[in-house]
Amino acid sequence: MRFLKHPLTLAILVLAGLYVSFAYILNPPLPASVLITYMSICSIGVLLVVTFDNKTATRFFAPLLSLFESPERKALRAVAFACVVAGAGALAYSNAKPAIVSPVELRTVHPAPPSSLKAYGKSYNLLTLENPYRAGLDENSDEYRGIVAEGAGLYYENCVYCHGDLLDGKGHFADAFTPRPINFQDVGTIAQLQEAFLFWRITKGGPGLPVEGTPWSSAMPVWEEMLKEDEVWKIISFLYDYTGFEPRSWELEETESTTETAETTTQGDLDEDAVDAIYMKRCAQCHGEEGDGLGIAAERMYPAPRDFTLGLFKYKTTDSNSEFPSDADLAATIRNGLPGTAMPGWKTILTDAEIDALIYKIKAFGFWEEETAEDLGLTPIDPGAPPEVTGALLATGRTQFEKACVQCHGEAGRGNITSGKRLRDDWENRIWPRNLTRPETWRWTFDARGVFQRLTAGIPSTPMPEHATNISLEDRWAIASYVMTLRETATPLSKGDSVIRAVRVAGDLPSVADDPAWDAAPAMTFRFSPNIIKQPRLFTSLNDMVTVRALYNDSDIALRVDVDDRTYSVPGSELEQQYALDGVTATRDAIAIQLPAALSGTAEKPYFRQGDRRNPVNMWYWQAPSQDPELPATIEIWDANGQEHAPIPRPDSTSLAANGAWQDGRWQVVFSRALETGAPEDLQFSEGVYTPIAFANWDGLNGESGLRQSFTSWYWILLEPEDNPTRVMGLTILAALIAAIAFIAIARRARRRLAA
Repeated sequence: MRFLKHPLTLAILVLAGLYVSFAYILNPPLPASVLITYMSICSIGVLLVVTFDNKTATRFFAPLLSLFESPERKALRAVAFACVVAGAGALAYSNAKPAIVSPVELRTVHPAPPSSLKAYGKSYNLLTLENPYRAGLDENSDEYRGIVAEGAGLYYENCVYCHGDLLDGKGHFADAFTPRPINFQDVGTIAQLQEAFLFWRITKGGPGLPVEGTPWSSAMPVWEEMLKEDEVWKIISFLYDYTGFEPRSWELEETESTTETAETTTQGDLDEDAVDAIYMKRCAQCHGEEGDGLGIAAERMYPAPRDFTLGLFKYKTTDSNSEFPSDADLAATIRNGLPGTAMPGWKTILTDAEIDALIYKIKAFGFWEEETAEDLGLTPIDPGAPPEVTGALLATGRTQFEKACVQCHGEAGRGNITSGKRLRDDWENRIWPRNLTRPETWRWTFDARGVFQRLTAGIPSTPMPEHATNISLEDRWAIASYVMTLRETATPLSKGDSVIRAVRVAGDLPSVADDPAWDAAPAMTFRFSPNIIKQPRLFTSLNDMVTVRALYNDSDIALRVDVDDRTYSVPGSELEQQYALDGVTATRDAIAIQLPAALSGTAEKPYFRQGDRRNPVNMWYWQAPSQDPELPATIEIWDANGQEHAPIPRPDSTSLAANGAWQDGRWQVVFSRALETGAPEDLQFSEGVYTPIAFANWDGLNGESGLRQSFTSWYWILLEPEDNPTRVMGLTILAALIAAIAFIAIARRARRRLAA
């Protein structure tokens, strides 16, 4: 205990705790330069504290003096010497070795609003602007409740895709944006803001932010272009009503928060009115007031919200002879949500009692609420004993997969239908098989046991059949085990890492996607979002991720862009006709790379969608060929300076080369260009320079063209400079040598002092 109370021990523990907090607990983590600064300041502060008086200072330095002076501590001194020398060398090596870390982008979350605003052809004084509905109506009146209901409808038609069903900033497209959409449930957001601030942010969107708010990154639409003034105020009224927060006002007054949390909601049995209120607030916007799946937001969603009145549910752990899922199955869906859809996980909002009550209501929509599990004959799937995963088991799984699954899920498991069938659900909606290589898109199944259950019970209301009657239990386990290996064939989604590393190679760069040279290039995968932020808006897209690799040599750079695309849209081709959507005129699949026309020399980037007037962009554009009419692939460089005007193709794009091929549900396009073209309108690449880069995709099956596209946020590409081993090792050895000399000098001085 005395050891733990010693000043030196306490100082070491405090500094270690601060380092762990700064480096691993803070989210987002601190950049290395900031971490070093913080630790230096903290170290100085700790040293000042322990040397505040002579007594404490003497105790603090006593173990160190003993280490250097005492003849009995010769062995310990040798260990300390080795640790100091090795530590100095390791620190110098880590700092000298090139690090791949994206540039720091500091952003003001709530930038200062202007004092006045021009919108809808009028001028507003934001210091005095009030919500006309809150100012003119009693918030408990039926009229105001109607305003809130209209605001809810507008929110779910326009905002849910980013800010989410829970208003927590986790909409089903939110992961595609940097920075992420605001979490309205956080007490640090709208609870701290005036409604006038929200009116400014909504009407002017990302492009209307000041410089400190990084307007080039925010995906917030300019809603002035798409919503009327009164509609904006209705949405604002809904946001505060749903979250329970009171808007901040300029007057200094005490307000009581009416925030409803899981801890304060009704526990135990809930009466019918309470359950109806929960359903109307949390579920009706998608699933409809009558549970028929015809909510306000349903029309713009894929997959469509569930129609509870039919009593058909996709995911269950009961066998194929059991018509319904168990209550536990329904509860799991409500609690955890369905990734890749608009269905969120409600476990942070709803109590167990509320979830149980909602399950009863869901069953009541289908008129089976009074039936017990015994009445319904619900039988859990019996998986037997999971087999050991061996090479032989996986080989069997591959064989059985080819027999039972390839026609829908494709040879590589990417969901490209090979049977020629146009798959539809029980409501005649076109649906698409799961891309088995992308676990991020799996809805309810996350392991081999889950795959076994889907094979056994099928997915009711879809073309996915049950296989319990035609595939043995052993073969179902073999398929499930094989399917899990397909997840390893795709590059996982990037989480936090935003830098594409272009690796330097000797000789010519590859011009085709299957060249083995690409194995040397690290792959990065980013999310696409359909264009939900500007007219003409796009709400559904099958292509949701892009994987990128980059190589360069002395003169050129090449990028391989992979997009999983279930459908081959080359107009006039047999596959295009096979995949065609009713009522949609197919266009040609296309992929583009976006780069700034020039680097600003600061953290500022062009607006992430086609740039802006002050910061134009280059777009490298490749479009698939066409058979009817017969056209070759299009390869063009576009120049763009904002979304208000279509990008302008250059008269001469011969400086760009591109080569694309589609196979097994994936487009792979290789772009290449000289590092330096000499043209003032082109970005010139340099080693060691972080360059913003973004990507776009047009799915021809969906008739996409122009702004009807999917896109990514800005990321970075770095032409990785070659390591200089002489410099790195030289600095490492020098640092270790200096540390050794310093240690020896201190030890000798201490011994001379002891001898004197």
